[in-house]
Amino acid sequence: MIQVGDLVVFAKDGARGVVISIDEERCQVLWEDDFVSWEQREWLIVTKMEQTEQRER
Repeated sequence: MIQVGDLVVFAKDGARGVVISIDEERCQVLWEDDFVSWEQREWLIVTKMEQTEQRER
């Protein structure tokens, strides 16, 4: 289940982003290039932070 704040990867091209809003079967994502878009949940893969990001926290 995808939740607001989850780090996701777009299955079609590997772009990474953070879920900022959810509306039924779509998620609004803030992408790493600061672009925001609505995407179908089925195209988003929830991922964990990379080890380097975890060390910084």
